[in-house]
Amino acid sequence: MKNSEIKELLKRYQHHQCTAAEKALIETWYLRYNVQNPKSLSEDEYTADIIKIWNTLDATRSYKTIGLWKRIAVAALLVLSLSTSLYFFVLNKQGSSLYTKIKVPRYDAAPGGNKATLTLQDGTKINLTNVADGDIVNQAGLEIVKTTNGHLHYTVIADKFIHKEAYNTLETPIGGQYQLTLPDGSNVWLDAGSSLKYPIKFIGNERRVELTGQAYFEIAKVKNKSFKVISQRQQIEVFGTHFNVNAYTDEPETITTLLEGSVKVSLKDNSTSEMLIPGQQAILKTSGFTISNVDVQEVIAWKNGIFLFSNEEVKSVLNKIAKWYNVEVECDERLDGIKIGGNISRTKKLSEVLKVLQLTKDVQFKIEGRRIIAMP
Repeated sequence: MKNSEIKELLKRYQHHQCTAAEKALIETWYLRYNVQNPKSLSEDEYTADIIKIWNTLDATRSYKTIGLWKRIAVAALLVLSLSTSLYFFVLNKQGSSLYTKIKVPRYDAAPGGNKATLTLQDGTKINLTNVADGDIVNQAGLEIVKTTNGHLHYTVIADKFIHKEAYNTLETPIGGQYQLTLPDGSNVWLDAGSSLKYPIKFIGNERRVELTGQAYFEIAKVKNKSFKVISQRQQIEVFGTHFNVNAYTDEPETITTLLEGSVKVSLKDNSTSEMLIPGQQAILKTSGFTISNVDVQEVIAWKNGIFLFSNEEVKSVLNKIAKWYNVEVECDERLDGIKIGGNISRTKKLSEVLKVLQLTKDVQFKIEGRRIIAMP
């Protein structure tokens, strides 16, 4: 591969014009060789480095099979999860430097974490952030345990003592997240600013929960007991599956993404419904659903502790940042329709996330207290 071809590939990467395979390969190269000691390089240095990487992987590169590209993509995602942060190949206007100088804002904010409030049937509220790990409720027939790493676990220990359908609600604040294991063994991950209302015992032939915000579900299969997720405008009927629901009330769309199994999404009045297969996403706007194929790993990156933005509108990116860092955001109208990308751990401080986003050169940030202003 000639130097001019290498430079052209990097420029296409910077402007989000690479194929998924090219993007995964470039990120894998760079993370493998340079992420531990990022530095500014001269044109000769970065060219020599890329040539070295290309030659090292030359044998691998010759096997252009679908399986290889999948392995490259998986490897890149794993490295992203474990590395301190992601640095991009970015050329300046003259194409003479691997990095651009980014001004880090003075104000900084810590990332969100495992924070939630549990509200019991009688109205009692338990701040899960403050209570110690272990049993927090042990009522007749039911045990609720807070484990390490932000996980609430329900166990029905004496089913006959639970006679009526009582409800609990788990709520995460802006800047919080939590995991929940329901009495039937289903697992739910709640994102920031979300809530889930659920019965402490599923009675009858239907398991029904109510969601506000975003959650990822892994539903346990229970014979003759369907599972339904109800949000503001839609209901989802589940047939033992893994899926993500984004149903924030302050956003115009309700988005359901299926990873495994099958689900039926419907309007709450059942006037319109659609079946999804794995890899599909249903977007509910005004009165109906739009179905498309998507990268499911990008959709659930939040659950895996990663910000993964790929050609996403600036306003959408800022809304996600605002919920996780508990800040206000303002987007210049000149950025309407502008799309950016970036990958970084959600455990990083706000300034590090903004720095990665600024590497696209399409947006810059001004900080006023707890307010982030995005400008061209």
